[in-house]
Amino acid sequence: MDSLTQIVLGASVGEAVLGKKIGNRAMLWGAIAGTIPDLDVFIRYFTDPITSTEIHRGVSHSILFAIVMAFVLGWLVHKNEKLTFGLLTLSVFGLTAIVTPSAMFRIIMILLILGVFTLIYFTKIKSTVTAKDWGKLFFWSLVTHPLLDAHTTWGTQLFWPFEYRLAYKNIFVADPLYTVPFLILVIAALCYKRSNTKRTKINNWALIISTSYMALTLVFKGIAQYKFDSALKEQGIAYTEMDTQPTPLNSILWSAQIETKTGFTSGYYSLFDSRPIAFHTEIPKGHYLLKPYENNKQVQQIKKIATSWYFVEKDTNGLVFTDIRFGQFGFDDSAQYMWKYNLKKNINGKLEVERSDFSPRDINMKKAFGDLWTRIKGN
Repeated sequence: MDSLTQIVLGASVGEAVLGKKIGNRAMLWGAIAGTIPDLDVFIRYFTDPITSTEIHRGVSHSILFAIVMAFVLGWLVHKNEKLTFGLLTLSVFGLTAIVTPSAMFRIIMILLILGVFTLIYFTKIKSTVTAKDWGKLFFWSLVTHPLLDAHTTWGTQLFWPFEYRLAYKNIFVADPLYTVPFLILVIAALCYKRSNTKRTKINNWALIISTSYMALTLVFKGIAQYKFDSALKEQGIAYTEMDTQPTPLNSILWSAQIETKTGFTSGYYSLFDSRPIAFHTEIPKGHYLLKPYENNKQVQQIKKIATSWYFVEKDTNGLVFTDIRFGQFGFDDSAQYMWKYNLKKNINGKLEVERSDFSPRDINMKKAFGDLWTRIKGN
């Protein structure tokens, strides 16, 4: 999920594990650990965009990674907490400063590094926490990150090195109803001393409420799945597979991608709907268009990324590969899909594959969110 949510979850888990012993430092280290798995995004600066997309949420989002890093970080922090904090700060902000194209942002990162090191130098830390305790904090703060991400459409390779990607697809990558109450309660817990039982109770409620909402989204997904299946049967649409997920920023309006023998169709269902579900015009798969390039490495990569949820079309420059799992910017047949790749040959006749990125200017975002809100309220 989004970085803020992972920071909040990490802080809350850190508090639950070591809050009574080290107070706010437990939240701080939990928040840091909660962001570490997403540092795999920096891979994009050292490899091509398609490979970095393929690797994202791979090894860094696995149980194995959580175990190894928990041992390493637990030992390091136990030996020298201040030095480890400084090195992590230098690594994250320093790497950001190196890869950023903005000179101003680079200066800001350098100032942050200097500020953190100054703070560390003048801060006195006394702790009797064992390496085992630190290891527990880091393990649970690290492993809950991919466990949470597994509920999103992209999923996680939790059992790496095995290829299987776990994706429940029951929550959008950013959901205010999950994050906002969670954040408020964690901040409230932060206001009490570690010896105050209210701190523990509030943090426990933060975890209970957020987990309960996550469970509720699974119920909503089940309802949506049933409604889509019933509508398809009533309308005589034979399908081979169905993929359902929530639309942006909510768990009320759900989308379904439906695979038939010849193509894909899609539809939307709101928990407030009162009329039958209307499905879009079927789009041919067009998978045969990739046959001449089936041995091309990048084509194999984008097919792996999209699993079987893609269609291919011809355009004036070559081919367009559309990953349909992330839906469209709108609710009618003409709405653009969010995730596409352009496949075209260069002057040497070699096939090139590039991600087709949308500019905010390509889409009327105000209208898009207005339409989303209208559709959430029901048909």
